[in-house]
Amino acid sequence: MFSLVNRVLDIKLILKDLGSILQGIGIVTMLPILLCYFYRSETDLIPYFVIPGLIAFFIGWMLSRIVVELHLQIRHAMMISSLAWLSAALVGSFPLYYLSDLTFFDAYFEAMSAWTGTGLTMFTNPLSVEGLPHILLFFRSLQQWAGGIGVVLVAMVVLIRPGVSAARLYISEARAEKIKPTFLGTVRVIWKIYVLYTIIGIVLFTLVGMPFFEAVNHCFTGLGTGGMSTKDSSIAFFDSFKVELVAIFLMTMGAINFTIHYKAFFKGKLRALIKDVQVQALFVITGFILAVLVLDLSQVYYPFEAARKGLFQVFSAITCCGFSTDVLANWSETSKLLIILLMICGGGAGSTAGALKLIRIVVVFKTLSTQIRRALLPRGAVVSIKVGETVFKDKDVMEALLFSLVYILFLLAGSFILMWLGNGSMNAFFEMASAQGNVGLSVGITSVTLDPVGKAVLILGMWMGRLEIIPTLVFLVNMALIPLKTPRRLRSIKED
Repeated sequence: MFSLVNRVLDIKLILKDLGSILQGIGIVTMLPILLCYFYRSETDLIPYFVIPGLIAFFIGWMLSRIVVELHLQIRHAMMISSLAWLSAALVGSFPLYYLSDLTFFDAYFEAMSAWTGTGLTMFTNPLSVEGLPHILLFFRSLQQWAGGIGVVLVAMVVLIRPGVSAARLYISEARAEKIKPTFLGTVRVIWKIYVLYTIIGIVLFTLVGMPFFEAVNHCFTGLGTGGMSTKDSSIAFFDSFKVELVAIFLMTMGAINFTIHYKAFFKGKLRALIKDVQVQALFVITGFILAVLVLDLSQVYYPFEAARKGLFQVFSAITCCGFSTDVLANWSETSKLLIILLMICGGGAGSTAGALKLIRIVVVFKTLSTQIRRALLPRGAVVSIKVGETVFKDKDVMEALLFSLVYILFLLAGSFILMWLGNGSMNAFFEMASAQGNVGLSVGITSVTLDPVGKAVLILGMWMGRLEIIPTLVFLVNMALIPLKTPRRLRSIKED
């Protein structure tokens, strides 16, 4: 038996392109030192960012100089993407470890949560996020902002050579829809849209009364659908309905396919936004869940307060952001279950959101309704599965169904482990759905007191969820089976 990546040349190719990504991670790690211009008292913290950043950049530069004559295949790209997230979390762990009370394992958890845009945090009781240095708070937010758009895309814009390699790395991050004829052109357009929305978000938060530093951080984590906050009580700290509306706007923008943003706001085709099936699904699902949720919350809160809390948490869950305005551990089992359903659905494909993605949810329900129609129609009738203007082939439907099944299986497996560690069934399911969906809402399980096994399960869930499981499975299989040399019986097989 042999692995998919089983040659020294394959390993060299993977390390070479990983090196380019490491350079990008190194640059991101060093960027927070610019904040010391405004907070002069924190200049002595600069080495904690510069040293790991320079080491990552130097190692990446050395790896990128590897010479290898081999074309990048999708299997290589999946390995590179998987390693990129692990590497980003490792580099990001050092400032968190040295500048806080976290153990290194907890710092790795925090960095993985930040880079994957999950938002689960170790800075819960007994720890507090509000005592951290400004430069470290900004670093957490910057990781989520960069991670939201994709650590691989960060490097692709500047460092990775254009062409086929870039395209395969793009696909390996579960982004298959192109805005421009070339993938590199697509990535550049996405970055322009992302930066523009970031500026708009900072301005809006400032206008509704949020201090500038908090506005920058919450815009980064809101648009990137990461959800970490500079306050222990998250958005609830501000107790402002205007702030909550701006946050909902940014979360929703982050959870909509970037292709739709481009068509609607940059090409003037607003109908594209209204007609997009994922946008329609987002508001239909949130509308239905919100109605039921408000009814349940009304048993505890006054109607307006129930509607306000329900509205915010519903959008936070389905956009996979993770901001909160209430203590969800105190919610009823029914309310928790409704939020779990939203966290499993997630946002649009080609957005910063995670989870199953709305397009798969739509395809699954369309397939079910089509099968019912076929059973009612005469034998031999041809009924295709059409979503919007797109007709889905059988292989596309099968992919959506299989991925959904695998996603649920991993979700159940992680939940059972958390239950085995002594957590209640609903709370365990909630926390695992939040981690695997890269959401960040918590019922209190995530903390420094959590068993290391539980922390490892949540880290694995965040990592696999961000890459949509398949690349991580390819990575794990290859790490388990990889030989350094190709077996002789395979050397005659032509390279694909």
